[in-house]
Amino acid sequence: MRCFLVLLSLLIYGNLLKADSSSSSRIAAVVNNSIITKADLMNRLRFAALSSGLETTPQNLDRIKLQMLRVMIDETLQLQIGEKYKIEIGKDHINAAIADIESSNGMPEGTVIQMIKENNIPFKTFENQVKAQLTWLIFIREKYPLKSLEEQVKKKYTQDAPPSLQITDWEIEQELKLQKEKDTKTQYHLAEIVLPFDHPDQEESVKQNLNQLIGELENGAHFSALAQQFSGSATASQGGDMGWLTEDQLEPEIKEALDHLQPGQLSIPIRTSQGYVIIAFIERKLPSSDANVLLTIQHVILPFPNNATEEEAREIMKKGEEISHAAKNCPDLEKIAKEKFPSASFHLSHNEPLSTFAEPLQQVILSLPLNRTSDPLLTNDGSLLVMVCDKKTQKSEEFTREDIQALIASRKHSLLARRELRDLRRQAFIDIRM
Repeated sequence: MRCFLVLLSLLIYGNLLKADSSSSSRIAAVVNNSIITKADLMNRLRFAALSSGLETTPQNLDRIKLQMLRVMIDETLQLQIGEKYKIEIGKDHINAAIADIESSNGMPEGTVIQMIKENNIPFKTFENQVKAQLTWLIFIREKYPLKSLEEQVKKKYTQDAPPSLQITDWEIEQELKLQKEKDTKTQYHLAEIVLPFDHPDQEESVKQNLNQLIGELENGAHFSALAQQFSGSATASQGGDMGWLTEDQLEPEIKEALDHLQPGQLSIPIRTSQGYVIIAFIERKLPSSDANVLLTIQHVILPFPNNATEEEAREIMKKGEEISHAAKNCPDLEKIAKEKFPSASFHLSHNEPLSTFAEPLQQVILSLPLNRTSDPLLTNDGSLLVMVCDKKTQKSEEFTREDIQALIASRKHSLLARRELRDLRRQAFIDIRM
């Protein structure tokens, strides 16, 4: 039987080559009975570069060429599954995907279509990417539907029962507990680009590809757009955004990397259970009983003159102390600062969560009672004074059991999707011509 299948594959492959022998030099890869042409690859590279803010120079496109081809091979396998199981993706789905991409990248409505038209990129290039992502999502959810424990038990005694996904009450309770305790722990807002690999001999090339993506990010490419184009994680559709996570939700390798990073920085390639990953450390939220409080803060800067001497800086800090002791409320602070230091500048942060502010400033704000000015804070720009004008408690986000069940199901479906795609790659006939 195995011999017959091998011969059948060779016959299909042979016929494919005969049918297109004149254009074999234009083939980038053969995936079962489908062809990815070099023109397909070039169009996709141009779209990826334009959407991520990269210049479409030959050097830039060449650096990301092989990784993009790997992505397109996976998408071809996913589209073949869609054809096999007759999964249809309509225009409404495509339009919704366009809206999501524009929203997550801060683009005005219509930007994606305009960019495609202006740069003569076939709409099929974008459409195939979206269809592959949605097809795969539908396939995994339909192959592994969520079942109750009772249904699972019945299934065990049924011959040829299809696979399913089961979430226990214990899992839901643990996740609910974790969500309720989040505000008492340090949280990290992270994004990721994940490049998985199936065999040890692919590890070094995947790591090199990830280093090339880091180079593009350092040259100004947008992280979210590169994640959408290249990441092999379920977060790719959200631009790699992982949301807010506590340390106990992170893989040990990522937790260790964060110890050496500050908000706004990128990690080096990290080897994890998923493959290799780049982490973007967006911001950190310190544990606080004020996590659900909205703050109105008055900021006052007493600027230093250009090339200020140490003595001049000391005098301005002293003036800040006088203003701090005299002010009794926020309007008072602004009035006194204008009188005593006419060049002072002001900024009012209105109804902002604590996490909005820089970490050193968070500690100062937490120590201040209402309507009391901080001691002068030394900054590069001058002497900074802050006062908490108002505090409002916002309602905490409450998760229902249904919300938690959906969250856990999404995670499990992501793991199953990676496993299914890995198996597809292993079973497929793939011939890379680059």
